[in-house]
Amino acid sequence: MAGAQRRRDRRLCLAALGLLIVFVVSCWRSLGRAFSFGDGSKTSARGATATLARRDVVATASGAALARRARNFGCALTAVSENFNYGEADYWDQRYEEDGRESSYDWLGDYEKFRPHIEAAAARIGGGRAVSVLDLGCGNARLAEDMHDDGYTNVTGVDISEVAISMMRERNAETRPGIKWVVGNAFELDFPDSSFDIVIDKSTMDALSCEAGKTNQNMVKLTGEVSRVLRTGGAYLVFSATNMGEASLHLPHLMFDVKHEDIPMPFSQLTVSTAVKQPGADARLLFGGKEKALEAAEHFDRQLAEGRRQREEAEKRLKETAPASFDVLD
Repeated sequence: MAGAQRRRDRRLCLAALGLLIVFVVSCWRSLGRAFSFGDGSKTSARGATATLARRDVVATASGAALARRARNFGCALTAVSENFNYGEADYWDQRYEEDGRESSYDWLGDYEKFRPHIEAAAARIGGGRAVSVLDLGCGNARLAEDMHDDGYTNVTGVDISEVAISMMRERNAETRPGIKWVVGNAFELDFPDSSFDIVIDKSTMDALSCEAGKTNQNMVKLTGEVSRVLRTGGAYLVFSATNMGEASLHLPHLMFDVKHEDIPMPFSQLTVSTAVKQPGADARLLFGGKEKALEAAEHFDRQLAEGRRQREEAEKRLKETAPASFDVLD
């Protein structure tokens, strides 16, 4: 009897220890998120964040101010396999082929949901329906088509997937010949500087934040390239399921005047970030702001990867030591 009681007590102690370790790991992860966007892996919709607050980075604000802006954001596409790379053309080509050439999918919602924000940006610029618009990561969505039908005369859709762009060209060849469809990488857009009045990002930022090990780097590359092709006074509209824009649009290589607005949705969230490019933004990019921010981003991503590796090894050792007591970690 005494031996059985000791065994039960030992199991209870191990279970309690397991719960304590889970709590400590959770706190550790939360603290880590206060200093980066996150590791891009399976996080909640409020997972991971902040900005690259390094003194040697050309900054729009001090490191302390950037740290105060830190919030918990993360990969919009939760429960995503780490084998999926949303920045790779092959993944999207295969997906669009499987969906079929007549299919369409509007991430986060259709044009009517975002129309007031697009109209407000166009009115602020003063170009009306003649503003030049880039639909960044257009896929097979109907946004560019609906904008054309609503009177916008200068719309360009760009996507990394040749399959998607081929579909859109074919679908609109006769009915909407004025829309330009371009195959391109959001990190290296094949457009001259200051080409567009409005850049629309409908969950493209969310998708690119999901690449494990490169979250911070991807955000620096994406936002820097958008700033380059956007005209001074133009607007970068980020429609996000994560609030990722609240961190990314304040990165130190950028000069945006940013406003954020939450759109209520049942059991989910949608944030609209309007970033207006400020005078001097091009000079900041030209004189090394992006390169320094990217260097800092690479450093943070390496730290996150190493921290994740150490946590996984520690959890593995704990499970091997007392597997029956650590099912709660799974």
